[in-house]
Amino acid sequence: MKKTLTIALLSLLASANLYADSFTTNGDGTTWTLAKLAQTDGSGVTNVVDTFTLANTVVIAKGDLFELTPGTVVKMAKNVSFEVEGTANFAMPANKRVCFTRAAEGQAPGMVYFKDDTQVTTVKNIDFEYTGLKNFAEKGLVVDSCTFRYHVGSTANGSSAINMGGDSEYVVRNCIFEKNERSGIGGASNAPVPVLLENCQFLYNGTHNRNYPQVNLTAATQVTIRNCVVLGDRNKQRVGGIVVSNLTASAKNAHLLIEGCFVKDCSYGISVYSDQTAIVRNNILVNNDVIANANAGGSGLNVTDASGTQNTKFTGNFVMGSLWGATIIGGQNINFGRVDVAEDDADYNPGQNVFYNNGNGGKIYDLYNNSANTVYAQNNFWLTAASFAPEAIDTCITDKSDDAKLGEVIYRVAGSTPVPSAVPALHKMLTNMAIYNMNGVRTDEMRRGLNIVVKDGKAKKVVR
Repeated sequence: MKKTLTIALLSLLASANLYADSFTTNGDGTTWTLAKLAQTDGSGVTNVVDTFTLANTVVIAKGDLFELTPGTVVKMAKNVSFEVEGTANFAMPANKRVCFTRAAEGQAPGMVYFKDDTQVTTVKNIDFEYTGLKNFAEKGLVVDSCTFRYHVGSTANGSSAINMGGDSEYVVRNCIFEKNERSGIGGASNAPVPVLLENCQFLYNGTHNRNYPQVNLTAATQVTIRNCVVLGDRNKQRVGGIVVSNLTASAKNAHLLIEGCFVKDCSYGISVYSDQTAIVRNNILVNNDVIANANAGGSGLNVTDASGTQNTKFTGNFVMGSLWGATIIGGQNINFGRVDVAEDDADYNPGQNVFYNNGNGGKIYDLYNNSANTVYAQNNFWLTAASFAPEAIDTCITDKSDDAKLGEVIYRVAGSTPVPSAVPALHKMLTNMAIYNMNGVRTDEMRRGLNIVVKDGKAKKVVR
């Protein structure tokens, strides 16, 4: 009997302790603000002027509304989250940004977590430090002009600064992701979430140097990644650039578009995994060779698909300085250019990919067909080759002529027209690129606020 009472008492104490660490509103239609929470007993919220500190996790219950106050700083204690089951206004004016950050050095907070199943939540002009956003509700998020820095990846916080799930649709634009421990944006491998990701910067994420790409998305009915910049830290040899995968085959009829992106100094550039139909075009991939073992990565462009169902077209990409320019492992119809069919044919692809100085171990590897499939790669520019002569281009391509177990790469017609005038200028610009922060100050360390517009395969630096 005594033992039973002891167990019951411990359970009661545990429940009381859990309640003390969390405050939930009543869900009676009340509109809450940080100031109102600070005036409410038991909330764990205190404030000094415009700085609010959360000692407890705060839950805005379903039925209640939360209005975030512009121009405030929200400090969150260790493992403390801010959860919204009701509705919330997180769209702030540009001149009164809000910052969510940790309350004390060395103590990582939880996440800002949206659970609203009634409407899409907009998060705008908010800076997240050491914390991030999480949404697993039936409605998605619009995230605009926000920054995400130093997010601590964990079981509770997920592996990404924006952690996605549910049956939601996401729009993420004009955001900066910098020096987060794992990925900047991602979600569960069994959560096929439609995403539009555009005009974002991913700078030196993966600070723990684990096998997480900076952009780590799961295939869905439509995933679009457009005009994004991804810069890696050359001291982090396990961190990739952009990955979209369908590893659990949870996404049916998946479509992917990656265009106008700039990826540099990662362990690989862009990788498309498993069953999906993809278009990868007008991207610039430079020096994605940051890996010690060439057998473990180093591709500028990569297809990996053991199921043999992926259909991907690569058009107008510029690939330079990778250990492997492009690698093909499996897939069904992988097309780097096909111009021997009519333009209205489903397989038509103008090619116009540019390969330059990709290889390792003293050998050129601009395109490696590590599959048994026939791959078309016509009308491309093989700048590493001594000429456009077939015997010269052959030195840049690995296929059945090198190993009978591999499929053939059909590259004729090669790019026989003059090399696009943009290429030499582009090469010079990428080699000598000056980087400017958001205040318009030049930094040769390439640390903050990179702004690059990529259009039609050409990059232009922008000073703001």
